[in-house]
Amino acid sequence: MPTRRELVADAAVTVLARDGLRGLTHRAVDAEAGLPAGSASNLHRSRTALLETVVDRLEELDRALLTSTPQPDPTSPREVAAYLADSVRLMTSPEHVRATRARLALLLDDTATDALDAGHQHLLAMLEAVLAAGGHADPAPTARAVSDLLDGALVHAVAMPSRRVDVAELADAVERLLR
Repeated sequence: MPTRRELVADAAVTVLARDGLRGLTHRAVDAEAGLPAGSASNLHRSRTALLETVVDRLEELDRALLTSTPQPDPTSPREVAAYLADSVRLMTSPEHVRATRARLALLLDDTATDALDAGHQHLLAMLEAVLAAGGHADPAPTARAVSDLLDGALVHAVAMPSRRVDVAELADAVERLLR
């Protein structure tokens, strides 16, 4: 059974994804979590603290998602590309799109951008490590280019109802960047 802190964090992600930054209030989080009024405020006294909780929860969800499937062979650009493209598909799937929408909403809040940037830098470092382990000659700029491509695919898949992630097409594009 989830703790009160976990209920509040998940409810905050849901409220942010559904209602945007303006809708993210302690009261809305309490209602979404089905908790008594004041519960979210007792745990997270300020809006900034509530936003930090959302960022932390999104990072937890990302780690869980990225480790839920077998890791690729870093020496195989095709496997790495397929893994990354499939991760975008998963992040835009009905089960996980809530977190992706919340993350995109946070990009509009100046108080959350530092925390989001830290998480992004962590993911970039992980990708650089995979590329370095695979023997890539210049992993840092390649990791940034791949990240930019994947971020764009995420935004399009979430923001445009007619756009779906074509995993094979995205994997081909990522693989071209990896070579």
